[in-house]
Amino acid sequence: MKRALTFFLIAVLLLCADGLYAQTDPGLKPDEEFNVFLLAIAIAFICIVVGATLVGSMLVSMALLVLLGLVAAGVLSAGVLVGLYRKSIGAGFKTVVAVTGCLSGILIGEIAFFLINRIYHLHLSGVAVLGIGGFCGLVGGMVLGLVLFQLIRAFLDYCRAKLSF
Repeated sequence: MKRALTFFLIAVLLLCADGLYAQTDPGLKPDEEFNVFLLAIAIAFICIVVGATLVGSMLVSMALLVLLGLVAAGVLSAGVLVGLYRKSIGAGFKTVVAVTGCLSGILIGEIAFFLINRIYHLHLSGVAVLGIGGFCGLVGGMVLGLVLFQLIRAFLDYCRAKLSF
């Protein structure tokens, strides 16, 4: 019994005293300034990334605005040229409304068919979605443009009848 108790005490002391003599102090203090320097570099990197993202998004926004302006100028100039060629303001206005209806119909048709493809899991390729949505939007936009032109013409005729003395 004495041997078992001695063995047990020695084993407990060895297990408990293991951490006391594991390593000695190397004498080197951790460099706290290096951690601050790393933090400063990380903050600078994050600021550069955020700044580049903002500059890039502003450049893309400006490019899209320029593109939108060029398309609008093209649509208006086509309407003016058709009006001059046919010597009719109505024909030029009808062209502007029809072209605007076609362009907006293509955009709306592609977005709508993309959403239909995602919601109903049709598993169509991206090119097929763009083609089908663009064609359906083109036809729908053309019909909508012509109907809108007829509505505007009827409204203007009604206003002329009410304003004539």
